[in-house]
Amino acid sequence: MLEREASAEIDAILSEARERASEIVAQAEAETESIKTTRARATAAQREATLVRARSAAQLQAAALKLRARHEAVESVFEAADARLADLASDAKAYEPVLTTLLQEAVAALGADAVSEVQVAKADVALATKIAKAAGLDVKVVAGPVNGGVRVLTARGSSVENTLHARLAALRGELASSVAHSLFATDPTEA
Repeated sequence: MLEREASAEIDAILSEARERASEIVAQAEAETESIKTTRARATAAQREATLVRARSAAQLQAAALKLRARHEAVESVFEAADARLADLASDAKAYEPVLTTLLQEAVAALGADAVSEVQVAKADVALATKIAKAAGLDVKVVAGPVNGGVRVLTARGSSVENTLHARLAALRGELASSVAHSLFATDPTEA
């Protein structure tokens, strides 16, 4: 009988131990599953964040490339305009009224009585002399470091430079947006 009681008690203890072990194993499995789920979510979130960063970086790079291409296109328009201005000076018939206007504006800025010398490109000396005489200016016209226009000087050392290239440079910032709009206004992505 003692043996039976002991055996029953041992069976009860073993049964309780098995039950407890099953609970511990079930709890461990639940925790393991929870950890797996948490890690899977974290990995998915990290992967999504990496994809978002990669997309953003790609979009930023694409925008930079597009901006650079547009800038280069606008710059090429200004380079072409500058080249056409240089070509204009080689066509005396077309250039004469332009040089006349540039000279008149520069003289008006200083006052005709104050002007002592007019500087022009070496190739423009004869034409500028003719224009100055026609305007009633009795001034010395000389070759100077001027291209596509005039530099008018006074005896006191004041000067006004009025050239096509300087005008284009002065208006460049103002014209850049208009040029860009003209070049890219039909772009459907701008809508």
